Amino acid sequence: MKSKVKSIVVVGGGVGGWFSAAWMAVKHPNIKVTLIESDKVGIIGVGESTLPQLGTMMKEIGLEERDWMSHTNSIYKLGNKFVGWNIEGKRDHATNHFWCSRWDEQYYGFSYALPEKKITSGLYHPLEKEDLFRNSKGQPGVDDKWNDYWLQLLRDGRKNQWEMAQDMQEGTYLMDYNKAPYDWDDNLLVGTWQGVTYHVDANRFPEIIREKVAIPHGVNHIHGHINDIKKDDDGYIRSVVTEEGEEFEADLFLDCTGFARVLTKTMDVEWIPMPEITTTSLVVAPIKYKDVKKEFRPYTMSNAMDEGWLFVIPLYNRMGSGYVYDSSEISKEDAMKKYKKYWEGYEFIQEPQHMSWDAGKYKTQWNKNLVSIGMCGSMIEPMEANILGIAQAGFQLCSNLIARAEEKDEVIGRGSLHAYNRNIDWLVETIKRFILFHYTLTDREDTPFWKKMKQMGIDEKHKEACWREYRIPANNAESGVPDFMWAMMAVAMNKFDDDIKLNTKPHLMEQANEKFSWLRTSSKRNGVNAPNAYEWHKKVLFGGKSHDEVLQENLKKYSKAK
Repeated sequence: MKSKVKSIVVVGGGVGGWFSAAWMAVKHPNIKVTLIESDKVGIIGVGESTLPQLGTMMKEIGLEERDWMSHTNSIYKLGNKFVGWNIEGKRDHATNHFWCSRWDEQYYGFSYALPEKKITSGLYHPLEKEDLFRNSKGQPGVDDKWNDYWLQLLRDGRKNQWEMAQDMQEGTYLMDYNKAPYDWDDNLLVGTWQGVTYHVDANRFPEIIREKVAIPHGVNHIHGHINDIKKDDDGYIRSVVTEEGEEFEADLFLDCTGFARVLTKTMDVEWIPMPEITTTSLVVAPIKYKDVKKEFRPYTMSNAMDEGWLFVIPLYNRMGSGYVYDSSEISKEDAMKKYKKYWEGYEFIQEPQHMSWDAGKYKTQWNKNLVSIGMCGSMIEPMEANILGIAQAGFQLCSNLIARAEEKDEVIGRGSLHAYNRNIDWLVETIKRFILFHYTLTDREDTPFWKKMKQMGIDEKHKEACWREYRIPANNAESGVPDFMWAMMAVAMNKFDDDIKLNTKPHLMEQANEKFSWLRTSSKRNGVNAPNAYEWHKKVLFGGKSHDEVLQENLKKYSKAK
């Protein structure tokens, strides 16, 4: 950087743009923040699922959880359910995934691997942040974690692969029975530290951040379409110019324009493709509920299809769904037909739309005085959880480096930029591997797509790589993909590695087994007794309004806005 950061221009609205602007305004009140948003460009809101850290970050910018949730049609998310990723079979309609056999499904929640010491603690123990970040010796990593004890029971033949989620995830039965994470007395039924996350309406989510945080904290909101970017002789951006002729200078620019990459594409930086990610096309639409009490599910559904997979993300007022597919295996037209057939009997709120992208990343995502946020810097697959997670990491780390430079009263140095790029690239690569392994650890060979994915996993030894990720010391709850998730994925896909090192103490094995049994029984009891997820959200978050009433209010509001 050439100068201290006294002013920031954010180009692009949407979730990434307004979250970035709000964060900078809250954390750096002495910096002038401007956001330029084009009325010609809509929001790319596709997979409206999020990661657990979202709640913490919303609190940090001053938003109360249930206030912003009700404004954005949000619901609590307890985890993910994967159907058909490892077992062959025809699943060409929604009913094939809403109702399926236990063998055909895997649940993934947010209850973290706990230290070994918790095995001998009391039966009830609220999770503490430190429990999730460290082992019994206070060190990062999975050594001395109780994951190893469950895996040893599996190795000994005392557990089955589908039991891991039931034994170690407090929310599994809540998901299975479509229940809320709170009881009617408002007691949280899952882990007290980031045990839940959210499904959010991508169109309404930026609104509350803009109106309740960004604008009140002084963000200058400009409606304008960028048509010129001025740079100095060294390639630093000096200013951006709108079609209306307004010119905006800044010390630092954040590109939040999604696939358009309005600022990023003008920089001399290498784009690195990800050819191993072949699912780079999508058909997407919002869908009305038919039987809301059954279809309103507190988790993201990830349903395997012949040429990719299909997500279903329930919000309070509707479902969002998209078919992510490999365009080398099926045409755009046939993918659209397959998607419409899948939802036959359901009503689309809007006609399905098609989009595609190039999977890849820029070699560096902070270049000179430009930071490429979220999809501007990389794109793997269109799930908001991963996209927003990378965007959040980007503007948060950028903010931290600005704060460090402010403390020292100096410019942000080359070393800081290098650290930023190294950390963001590590996060992108970790998420890429995690996504890819879902495909390549499969046993499916019933279509050319799955046969290709399985062979890639065998050729590149992805099973062994997955277990190496599990044992990496730094791969803990602070990581983009926490340690336990690698183990859960491999076990669910029936890819246990007999050679994996497990750190257990023989005299604790029976206590560990009893603890897992207790957790499973307690979780099942909660699943039976907890309120129905839809009924709880209706009463507590939406003041008794039905999902259809809220949907009609939204449709009227946006039709007037147009």
